[in-house]
Order: sequence, then structure tokens, then C-alpha cells
Amino acid sequence: MKRILVIYYTQTGQLKSALNSTLTPLEQAGVFIEYLHIKPKKAYPYPWSYIEFFDIFPETVHGSPTELEPFSINTEANYDLVVIAYQPWFLSICVPINSFLQTEEAKKLLKDKSVVTILACRNMWLNGQEKMKLQLKKLQAKLVGNITFVDKATNLVSLVTVLAFVLAGKKEKFMGVFPKYGVSDKDLRELAPQFGNILLKHIKTNDYNTQQEELVAAGAVIVKPNLLLMEGRGRDLFPLYANYISKKGKAGSTERRTRVRIFGIVLPTAILILSPIITIISRLAPILFPEKIKKQVDYYSQNELR
Repeated sequence: MKRILVIYYTQTGQLKSALNSTLTPLEQAGVFIEYLHIKPKKAYPYPWSYIEFFDIFPETVHGSPTELEPFSINTEANYDLVVIAYQPWFLSICVPINSFLQTEEAKKLLKDKSVVTILACRNMWLNGQEKMKLQLKKLQAKLVGNITFVDKATNLVSLVTVLAFVLAGKKEKFMGVFPKYGVSDKDLRELAPQFGNILLKHIKTNDYNTQQEELVAAGAVIVKPNLLLMEGRGRDLFPLYANYISKKGKAGSTERRTRVRIFGIVLPTAILILSPIITIISRLAPILFPEKIKKQVDYYSQNELR
């Protein structure tokens, strides 16, 4: 019997829905699946308050771990595949999963293992996945597949709906105008099982050489040039903002609240201003620099670390 370990953190349940839909074909085929739900000792709220949401930014970008609830798992158990399911926070790995990846248990569980990552997010996941690649390399694990579930609304529309979702818990049509936030039910119903069947095919043979190519062909990874450019700006600037805030104090401290509030205004404003400009540039870039853009898209669609 094939065995899979699923390591995941979910705050709102969206990622667990994506997991369930993807792994159903494997469960139906008799694959044994064990779940390890990562839980912080101090649970993150949902919905977030404005301050709590932006206050976690520096620690997320810096990769600072938080204390986790104890988990019981046999680190000597043999798994044919490990699935790590996570959300990108601020172009980084969400704190609970990143914290787990820094534990002794992770070192033992992931060494020499084949790993598939499953993400559910608004739309920006490229830099978070780059950091995941780096962590897995440190743990001597082999990334053999990546599946991304994203909100397919435009960047500006999804900015509004994600803030309504995380700060007010509003997932349905916001203000009666904006679309429902998150991964579409259609994607979970139609695409996720296709991805699961690809995973099933390869776990049966224990040959993952062409798995990512098949996942990409099925629509599991779509790299948009405008978001590629937007994330590039964030990758350069986020560490500077994170340092600016953390110099005033630790997470939750009143001393840094003013800087957190400033960042909470600057970030959405910058996205509102830059998105239209970058969208125009991104439409011209494939025409002006086709080889460069194709090279970037191809790189982020595969699993090797640059």
C-alpha cells in the first residue's frame, strides 16, 4: 500500500477544501493518507484585526518561527510521498508551516523524501515557493510537484476581496458588487481531481520525472507576467519594510504599531498605483523581450531552485 504524509496549515478552511478535492482520487484508489495539521500555540485569528494582520508581516518575511502545538508522529515511518500544503503570506511561507520546517521532526520526516506542494492563495505565490524550494533543499528533500490554487479575479479586484475576507470574514460577494473571494468551486470540482489523478499515476510507479510537466499542462501552475513583475518589486522592498517595523519592537509590541499602521496604508496604496502600470508593461514585455519573459515563466513553472 502506498503511503502519503500530508503536512498542512489552514486558517479559514479554504486550503483544506483544495487538499480534499485533490487527494480524493488517491483515497479512492486505496492510498493511505496521514494528516499532520500544524497548529501555532497562539492561534492566528480569523478574521484578523487590521493591526494583527499587518503586524505579522516582519516575522513572516524574516522567517522567524513561532511556537507550535505538540504533534505526535512517527518520524521513522516510511512514506512514499509527502505533501506540504500552505498559504503564502506577504510573498513568503506562512509562519506556521515555516516554523515546522525549522523543527527536528521536519529534518527527520523530509530527508530524502519526494515532496509535492499544494498552495491556495490570492494570486502571488512565486516568491513564497522560492523560499519553500530553499527550505526543502536544506532539509535534503526533493520537490517533485507543485499545485497552485488561486483566485482568478484581476489583481485589483482580488486585493479588495482578500482584505474583506481576512479582515471582515466576508467571502461572498462583497458590497454586492465584488465577486466571491478565493479559489473557485469549479476549480475544486473539475481541476483538483485531475491533479490528483496525475499524482496517483506517479506514486504508483514511484517515478516523478515527468510529473510537474503533466501538472503544468493540466493547469496546476499558471505564471502571469504582470504578477511576476509585481512580485519582483515586493521581493526587493519587503525586507526593507520588515526591518523598518521590527527595529521598533517585537511582534505585538505597542512600540511598533505606528510603523505597522503606516505599512498597512502603504502596501495597498502601492498595489493600487502600480497594478495598472505593471499590467501595461507586462503586456508589452512579451512582445519586446519574448525570450526573457518565457525564460522566467518556464523557471517558475518547474521545481528546481535557481
